[in-house]
Amino acid sequence: MSRLTELSAESDPLQRSHLSTLAADPSHSMLSGLAAIAPRLAMTLAFAGLVQMMFDLISR
Repeated sequence: MSRLTELSAESDPLQRSHLSTLAADPSHSMLSGLAAIAPRLAMTLAFAGLVQMMFDLISR
């Protein structure tokens, strides 16, 4: 096979792993979705932590 017809893992997108594809493509739908829900997720976790602390203080 010549260099032109030989496919390597770096040049063939079907042979690359999914994680390297995610790392190489910042506009991937999974990353953009995570960036969209990150503030709401952080607020929800902070609220859940406050509620748990309140229950701990009440139960003492």
